Amino acid sequence: MGLEDILASELKVLGAKDIETGIRMVSCQGDMKLVYRANLELRTALRVLLPIDKFMAHNEKGLYTMLRETDWSKFVGKDGSIWIDVVNQSDRFRNSQFLAQLTKDAIVDQFRDKTGDRPNVSKDNPELRLNLHIGKKGHAVISADSSGEGLHRRGYRGRTGAAPLNEVLAAGLLMLAEYDGSVPFVDPMCGSGTIACEAAMIAANHAPGLHRKFGFQQWPDFDAELFSDVRQAALDRKIRPAHPIVAADRDGLSLQLAKIAADRIGLNAAISWVESDFQTLEPPKANSEDTPGGVLVTNPPYDLRLKTGDIDGLYKEIGDTLKKRYDNYAAFLFSANRDALKNVGLRTSRKIILMNGQLEARLQKYEMYLGKK
Repeated sequence: MGLEDILASELKVLGAKDIETGIRMVSCQGDMKLVYRANLELRTALRVLLPIDKFMAHNEKGLYTMLRETDWSKFVGKDGSIWIDVVNQSDRFRNSQFLAQLTKDAIVDQFRDKTGDRPNVSKDNPELRLNLHIGKKGHAVISADSSGEGLHRRGYRGRTGAAPLNEVLAAGLLMLAEYDGSVPFVDPMCGSGTIACEAAMIAANHAPGLHRKFGFQQWPDFDAELFSDVRQAALDRKIRPAHPIVAADRDGLSLQLAKIAADRIGLNAAISWVESDFQTLEPPKANSEDTPGGVLVTNPPYDLRLKTGDIDGLYKEIGDTLKKRYDNYAAFLFSANRDALKNVGLRTSRKIILMNGQLEARLQKYEMYLGKK
């Protein structure tokens, strides 16, 4: 929620047509090359779904009947494997698990009637992953999930410290902050390093899907040559970051885990890892005098699960440090603790409501000026 316009702008860059934003989704038109590029290059998408059929689902029997009418042999073989994810917003049906079972039965029964055999059901690396979405009024859409695992799984996260930030959300924060690698960047409370890794990928023009596989690679019509060309084009667009990227934390173990994560995507050398408190950290300077200031994006403790002690005092110290040390920086704090944010003591120039898991959080921008504005 809150990243729909960012995702729409990403799709426009990729050449998608008829782009429309909705609630937690964006729709568009394109060919299979766009499907491949979207999975490989989008930073703020969780899944790329290809609608197979749309219909009204009035009841369970009707839903089963409509699902039986789709020719599933076009999408998976009788010896293949399937998995169904369900999003149900209608009170006409029982729980999502039952709807997944019903969808599976419709597909399996069709194969059994035609061939005497049937696909298996497998959550781990299925050949065809399906997404069934039922709206509040019973509008049903069954889609093929071209991504497989969610696109937040970039391939760099292993063990993490407490309360790690979702990779897609981290990238969204950076894009809302308009960070593009053209100025220095710092995350002074980097934790498991997710924001710093995403910043390094943006600055290096490094496609986030280069280190993983996708569901469409198991489809019967997978064009390996086309995907190879798309992937090579993404590799050719990589650059060396032009300005410093600094990730700091006072927890040495978190820093070590973050370094390992960055190394998995070949960007460890692009990030300066510093074991330091926020209050004593020296902000990074540009590589040229023509680029004053920089961008700061951080996700400080909320004190909801992580017990830090004096949470109000911590946020006051954040504000004091920004005033003293971060001249000409655009500073962005992302927190679900609204009361603690009030203690920062600085005027915000922008507030954006986003969700961090089940928590409603705010991304607040503070423009730091040298002297008085």
